[in-house]
Amino acid sequence: MEHRICFNCIIRHFSPAWYASVMGTGGFANVLYLLSAEMPFLKPVAVALFFLNIFLFLIFIIPWIGRWFLHFDELIEDLKHPVMSNFFVTMPVGGLILGTNFFMIGKEYFSMAFIVTLSTILWIYGVALALIFGVFVTYNMMITEGIGPELTNYSWYITPVASIVVPLLGNLLVKVYAAKNMKLAKLINITDIVFYGIGLMLFVILSSIILNRFINHAMPHAMATPTFWIILGPIGVGTVSLMGIADASKEIGLILVADSLKMLSLILWGFGLWAFVLTVIITIKYLMEGGIPFSLSWWAFIFPLSAYTLSAFNVFMYTKIQLIYWYTVLLAILLAILWISTFIKSLIGTLNGTLLVPPESNKK
Repeated sequence: MEHRICFNCIIRHFSPAWYASVMGTGGFANVLYLLSAEMPFLKPVAVALFFLNIFLFLIFIIPWIGRWFLHFDELIEDLKHPVMSNFFVTMPVGGLILGTNFFMIGKEYFSMAFIVTLSTILWIYGVALALIFGVFVTYNMMITEGIGPELTNYSWYITPVASIVVPLLGNLLVKVYAAKNMKLAKLINITDIVFYGIGLMLFVILSSIILNRFINHAMPHAMATPTFWIILGPIGVGTVSLMGIADASKEIGLILVADSLKMLSLILWGFGLWAFVLTVIITIKYLMEGGIPFSLSWWAFIFPLSAYTLSAFNVFMYTKIQLIYWYTVLLAILLAILWISTFIKSLIGTLNGTLLVPPESNKK
């Protein structure tokens, strides 16, 4: 079927979930860049993904902002939806991940002054919207009646992930500002700690609710399979963020020893092994029962896995256990397969219009 696409239609039907591709691509780029220390051929790929991510972030801003002004009524409907509302925060989170891309990969192409200024803006923006959307999503769920088990899944973790991602960029900024503006460095550090606490506690609380849903009710449709992987997000990001908070807090003198916090991060990372194996088994189950139909939700495979892969690399760098390094490489290979598949399918869906405008809207 041919899809006649108009720019206004794209804005009207633009899904906030598109920014999950920015999160995933940015996370994948960071993974490859870190691994390029031992495998240099990965560096050009990481750089290409970095510039692709800049393009994706900028091109998505147009319909994301445009929808607030041109189709506010439909945007409000999505904001009130107990599942779709969680994806609005992917935009500021995408900015936070892009900021880490600039620090890790962009330092060879942009001045440090530009990177620090841009990252500070992205961090402030991320903090503000993570709090606004985080509070709103929870409040909306509390006042919405009749949220059944069919609407309860791991996508509810996206809001806690947003808060836990804040320190990823904040930790990098603390290290920069500690040398020239200690007061600002301390403010960023304590803000990171606050948001880490918000995200971690929400993750713990929601875990009981979501696990209860899967135990006591029928499993969701195969299309929801990618959302199972979201559990790796708070675990992976939580591990990396806490390690970074430990180092940043020590650097500004808030704590004397970082090892205790890093040990806690190792415990959280260990929980990820259980989550990863369970997620893989569930995915295999759906594949054997008929496959997983493609949708924009496939990007839920990417960022959580990239976060978990990054956490494995950080654990390796801390422990120097070679087995963990090869575990990281194995995760990176799986991540590459999933990213390539998801990106190609997303590109095809964009070019033929199926991911831009629902087919039924073209019949009107």
